[in-house]
Amino acid sequence: MNVDVAPVVIRVAILVGAGSLSWILGSLLLDIVRLVRGALTTRTFMGAVARYLVVGLVVTPVVHGAGEARAATCDADVDESDRSGSPPLWLSPLVSGVTALGVVVTRDALRRRVIGAPSPAVELLSEDDLSRDQFVIDERIHGPSCVPPHDFVAGVLGPVGVTTADGDRVKFARTRSEELVVWLALHPSKRFRSMARADMWAEPVKDSTFANITSDARRALHVCGDGGSGLAVTLNDELVLTGVASDVDILRRCVDHARRWPEDGGMEALRYGLSLVRGTPFSGASYGWSDSTGLAADAVMLVVQAACMLADMCVDAHDPAGVYWATGQGLLAVPGQEDLLSHRLRWHAERRDRVGLTTEWRAYLRLLAADPWSDGSPSPAMAKLWAEVDSALQVGKYGD
Repeated sequence: MNVDVAPVVIRVAILVGAGSLSWILGSLLLDIVRLVRGALTTRTFMGAVARYLVVGLVVTPVVHGAGEARAATCDADVDESDRSGSPPLWLSPLVSGVTALGVVVTRDALRRRVIGAPSPAVELLSEDDLSRDQFVIDERIHGPSCVPPHDFVAGVLGPVGVTTADGDRVKFARTRSEELVVWLALHPSKRFRSMARADMWAEPVKDSTFANITSDARRALHVCGDGGSGLAVTLNDELVLTGVASDVDILRRCVDHARRWPEDGGMEALRYGLSLVRGTPFSGASYGWSDSTGLAADAVMLVVQAACMLADMCVDAHDPAGVYWATGQGLLAVPGQEDLLSHRLRWHAERRDRVGLTTEWRAYLRLLAADPWSDGSPSPAMAKLWAEVDSALQVGKYGD
């Protein structure tokens, strides 16, 4: 018994082809939805559409031929007029793919036009408007990695004051409130009400007075900050201060980093730390606790150490401007400091700068003459150094 397998094969071909076309159209619609939702890029979508068109152009003629073969095998009459009047079967997926591509291209063109259109407000701005502060891009150099993150700086390396990280001065209604913030920043291990009251006042102070001071300090920091840093409200003896760093602590961290890892941004760290020096530590403030605990003397020694370290690095790097700047920052804190003056005198002699050498020495002598604690004569070490560099410069020991 002979079985005609042709109709079975034709039916299978029709089912496979119809399933393929359904998968193509369904995948195309799914990708359109993903594209609209932003989960698919335009380039990926257009590549998928191209693949759908290729598969559709291959599968559609197979389905069409299988249908005609089935009609011929089953001896079914085919209306030639209907066939000639109907569009080819492969035209449907082609039209669908081209339409989808047109929609995508049009949508992208409209999006680029909207995004690229200049804002009328920007077009009306003049050059004077663009030069104002609110239109200037902030290009401040961020501190080195060794500097702790902070929103406020309690500055004592010069005139005492609390500023934001951007340099804006924090205004306190009470001077004691600013002193409290500075004291807390310099005493991270002693942040208790009892200890602050004992250090800041020589005699007992009322609870209400201290409460008003803490409230004013908290309010001033909250006004200038973003709310995440400041003096927290506590119901015990502890005073919690967050987001406030002292310039002494920042400079100390920079010195430690330069000592341990000089090749890993040591000079940059020292430059950043010394840039915070603005004058004699604790100038303009009569804080008894800064002298009694040795904080003022420690700050002076720290600045001198940092300035000498950076000056030595700049000498090795043959950077005269760096030597002058580093020693100059140190002399801001300690005018007439002999170690710093020695660096400057030797560097003047090394460069055979007679004018700079003489000017530096005369400025040092004038400083001694104006010092009520000095007899007006240089120390033996400085006198010996001056004789050495002066004679060496005359005989041509330094330089060519």
